[in-house]
Amino acid sequence: MTAGKNINPFFTYTDIPDEFFCGRDAETEKIIKHIQNGSNIVLKSPRRLGKSSLIKHLFKQKEISKEYNTLYVDIYGTKNASDFQSEFAGSLLSSPFAKGTRLKKRAESLLNGGYVELGAVDPISGEVKLPRLGFSPSEISIMSLREMFDFLSKTKKPNLIVFDEFQQIQEYPERMAAILRSFVQESANSHYIFSGSSRHMLTTMFQISNQPFYKSAVSMDLDIIPMQTYIDFCSRMFARGHKKIEEDAVRFTYSLFSGETYLMQLLMKELYSMMPAGSTADIDDVKEALLAILETKDIDYKELIDRLDNQKERRALFCIAAEGIGKELTSSWMMKKYNLDNASVVQNALNNLGEERMNIIARLCKGTYVLQDRLFELWIAYKSGFLDRKFEAVPERFIEQREIDNALRLLDS
Repeated sequence: MTAGKNINPFFTYTDIPDEFFCGRDAETEKIIKHIQNGSNIVLKSPRRLGKSSLIKHLFKQKEISKEYNTLYVDIYGTKNASDFQSEFAGSLLSSPFAKGTRLKKRAESLLNGGYVELGAVDPISGEVKLPRLGFSPSEISIMSLREMFDFLSKTKKPNLIVFDEFQQIQEYPERMAAILRSFVQESANSHYIFSGSSRHMLTTMFQISNQPFYKSAVSMDLDIIPMQTYIDFCSRMFARGHKKIEEDAVRFTYSLFSGETYLMQLLMKELYSMMPAGSTADIDDVKEALLAILETKDIDYKELIDRLDNQKERRALFCIAAEGIGKELTSSWMMKKYNLDNASVVQNALNNLGEERMNIIARLCKGTYVLQDRLFELWIAYKSGFLDRKFEAVPERFIEQREIDNALRLLDS
C-alpha cells in the first residue's frame, strides 16, 4: 500500500515501509542469495546504521516472505541464558507461523514456572520497556530449548531466524555459544542470521578456531549508506511534499553524523516537518533543525551529566566532546589544554565513562575515544558555545572518522 502524500517520509524506527526505505539493494540481494544457497550469515555493523531495519526490510521481500517463515529475536538486553530463553520463546510463540500449532497450545506448559514482568517507562532515559515473560534459573533447561528447536525442525516451510545483537551471549555466565551451536548444527530446516554491533566480538566468535561458531556462517560487514544514495533519497522524499533540499544540505548532514542512519533520519524528519511546501532547505535550515532537536534533549543530557561521579569524569567527557575524536588524552599537552589531572586519574575517568560501565564513550582504538552519542557531543558543544567550531570542522572530522572505521574494519575482517 502506498502511503499518503502528507506523511513524513523520514522514519526513525526499524520497521520502515519499503517505499521509504533508503538503499541497501545490493546488501538485500546478497543476503537473499546466501540464504537461498543454504548459508548462515553473521551480519556486522556499528549500532544505528540501519542493521535491524535492513532485516525487517529483508523479511518483506517476496523471495523470503513467500518461501520462509521468519523470526526476529532481539537479545540486546539479555544478561543470561534465562533472558535468552524468554526472548526466544516470546518471539516464537507470537510469530504467525506458530499460531494454532501444538507448540502454541502447549505454551502454558512450556512456560511453567515463568513470571510476567509488566511494562514500564524509565523515568531517566525515557526508554519504554515492554511487558515480557521470564523464567527462574531452575526452569531453563536444554530440554526447553530442545522443544522449540524441534518445533522449528518440523515446520512445513523452512525458517529464517535472526538473532540480533548476537555477541551478547558472550557476556552470559553460562556457556550459551556451545549450547546454541549444537542446536544450529542440527537445524536442517532453518537458516540463521547472527547480527551484531560489535565487530571485534563477532569476529572472535566466528573466525577463531577454538570458538563454537568457528566458520559456521558467511561474514557480511554493513557499511554506511553511500553519500550520493542518501542525497538522491532525500531529494525524492522532499519532492513528495512539494519541497526541495539542496545537495549541500544533505551532504552536510551526512558528514555531521558520519553516515549514521538513525541520526540522519532524525534530523531530516525534523527538517522536513519545519519546511513549508514550495520551499528549499539549505545548510542554515539544517542547523536550525539540529538546534530544535538539541533543545528537546536538554533534560536527558543534563541528567546524564548529573550521573557522573566527579569533576574529573566531567572534564574528561568535555575533552572528548571538544576534540570530537579524542586522542592522546593522557599526554601532558592534552591534560594542560583541558585542565586534566595526572594520567592515572584521566585513565580511571575514561574507564568509568567507557562501554563496560557507564557506556557514554567508546574506544575506537588504543588511546582514541569518541562519545557514543554524536548528538550528546553536539549538545555539549551547543551549551558550551563552540557549536559553530564543530560545524566548521565537519568535513575533516568525517574524513578522519572514515579512515579509522576503515582501518578497524580491515583489522576485523
